[in-house]
Amino acid sequence: MPSLAALFDTEATAPYGACFGWRSDLAWLHAASDLLIGLACLALPVALLLAARRRPLAAWSLNLAALLVLAAGIAQALAAWTSWTPDHGVATIAKACTALLAVLTAGLLWPVLPQLLARRPAAALAQANQGLMREIETRRESELRARRGETRLAGIFEHLGDALFVLRDAPGGLVFETVNPAFCRMVGAVRGRIEGVPPPQVLSPDAAAELDVECAACLATGLARDWESTTTGPEGLRHYHAVLVPLPAEADGEARLLGSLREVTELRRLQADLVETARRATIGAMCAGVAHEMSQPVNIIGLWADRARALLEPGMTRPRRAMEVVLDQTRRLGALLERMRDLARDAPADAEAFNAAAAVEAAVEVAKRAWALDGIEMTLEPHAGAPVRGRPAQLERAVLHLLENARDAVLQRRRREPEAPARIAVSVASGAAPGSVTIAVRDTGGGVPGTVAREILEPFVTTKDPGQGTGLGLPLTVGIVRGMGGRLSWANWAEGRPEAGAVFRLILPLIEGEAATASAAA
Repeated sequence: MPSLAALFDTEATAPYGACFGWRSDLAWLHAASDLLIGLACLALPVALLLAARRRPLAAWSLNLAALLVLAAGIAQALAAWTSWTPDHGVATIAKACTALLAVLTAGLLWPVLPQLLARRPAAALAQANQGLMREIETRRESELRARRGETRLAGIFEHLGDALFVLRDAPGGLVFETVNPAFCRMVGAVRGRIEGVPPPQVLSPDAAAELDVECAACLATGLARDWESTTTGPEGLRHYHAVLVPLPAEADGEARLLGSLREVTELRRLQADLVETARRATIGAMCAGVAHEMSQPVNIIGLWADRARALLEPGMTRPRRAMEVVLDQTRRLGALLERMRDLARDAPADAEAFNAAAAVEAAVEVAKRAWALDGIEMTLEPHAGAPVRGRPAQLERAVLHLLENARDAVLQRRRREPEAPARIAVSVASGAAPGSVTIAVRDTGGGVPGTVAREILEPFVTTKDPGQGTGLGLPLTVGIVRGMGGRLSWANWAEGRPEAGAVFRLILPLIEGEAATASAAA
């Protein structure tokens, strides 16, 4: 086997020119061709290296191709050189290296060839770029419309009259994620103290428990929930209509519920008033009929009892006393029948504009003079004018009914508890609803017993001892207030404390215009 030194032995070989018989035309043509091919191959690596820098995807294959072309150029140059010099060993090694590089380049070039062929031409790239620009512009317009819609929805959320809130089902339980100003006004707290806080820290225990049950049902079924709830506050019973709707899931995976809360107290009161008005009209008509039918027999009994007393001898003391008892009870029965007739006369025909505060003040002064010896502290809180429409005498009468009931309750409690406070406070203030005035009579009589709480405003229902009340004072007050377009509400207050009692409120609509100005000035 020949050695490596024999491979580079030039003495045993002849140059390619000897094969051409040293014909100059063949030798130079062969050499010139090899030189030109070599120069071209030596220039191509520069282009391939620049392409590799701009095409990172095919960098390795292009670099190997550059080496391959460089090796081919060297091999061609050596081929030209061996035309005159027999350095066939060097030329053979150069060709072998070129062959190795060719195999490596082909092995790396074939896998990336489909990607290189997939490259679009400049025109296609320009067209695709225009399409992308149009898509970007469309998306920008869509995002702008979405932001405008989101801003519009946020404005509706912030300024809607209904109380809106979003509950988030966090790992620790339900929390308020966001609320609108109407919800803040309803619960009486600023937004910073509501958002991120669980419902029990914002709502009353009963309301929070009810909301928790409804939220659990909404999350379990995925359906909207709709219900009504009631609360008892300083203004009496309040009605609320609530709705819960599940929101679409977000990226954090936490469920959210959108809720709305609307107070429907006035609506429920209006519905109850319509039913109550019809019922009272029936009761009033019945009482008026009974009073009319009974008045004649009562008058005849009184007339004959008075005549019989006049015919008695002066010494007949017992018969005379009996006739006086009959006459006294007849007069009492006549007064009761007259009050029964009043149940059918709720709305006065000669209504006028007057200052309700002045009528209340007059009623309080009458009560103070009449009950000065009872030892009851009666106060009238400072107040402004309250122009209403009706009859001043009837409003005074209604307030006196409330004051009389408060006095009786205080005295009845004092008999049971001698150390109990004896106070009656009267106030005239703006009502909870705009355009209304509230006349409140608050006492320390212990409150209305639960046994008659539901029927306290019904005719002939009383908490007084037998023979001391007819049970028509509050129904007549209700009739007077309804005739003025208002209503009567009541509630027990300060329960469990020494000053416990009841508060009755006459809520009347204010009038506007010249009549209101004139009555307020009066």
